[in-house]
Amino acid sequence: MSTAVLVSGSQLQYADPLGEAKLVAPVMRPLTGSGRLLTIGGQPVLVEGDTTKPPMPGNYLTSSHSLPGGLLLNAKAERDDQLSTKLTVGGKKVVLAVKADSIGQMIAPAMKPNPPPAPPEPDSTASYDAAKHAAPLNPAQKFTTV
Repeated sequence: MSTAVLVSGSQLQYADPLGEAKLVAPVMRPLTGSGRLLTIGGQPVLVEGDTTKPPMPGNYLTSSHSLPGGLLLNAKAERDDQLSTKLTVGGKKVVLAVKADSIGQMIAPAMKPNPPPAPPEPDSTASYDAAKHAAPLNPAQKFTTV
């Protein structure tokens, strides 16, 4: 069976929407694989835990907060359907090229403008998350498992 896996150099793309948050622009996060005992095209494969580091910053708005704020975007721990059922490297399962659950932790709140002299109102939501949100982008590699 041919299966797409993620290798170093693959990327996760975070795009709209992230729960109630709307990203100002898509955020591309490069991935680095730690499965150095198995390489494809000279690149180590990603194994469990590799998609959760490091986070990337991105700007966001909400339907009620029109002045951009900042989020640290990251993938959540891999779901079972993101991991190979047959292939492990160093005791960890290899990561497949499927959408990842993601979370955005607020680092600066988006603001809701108010008429002067009132100050803007900050977004009070600490984090936003979405299931199957972060899309893997090339180079996902294919190989045959036996």
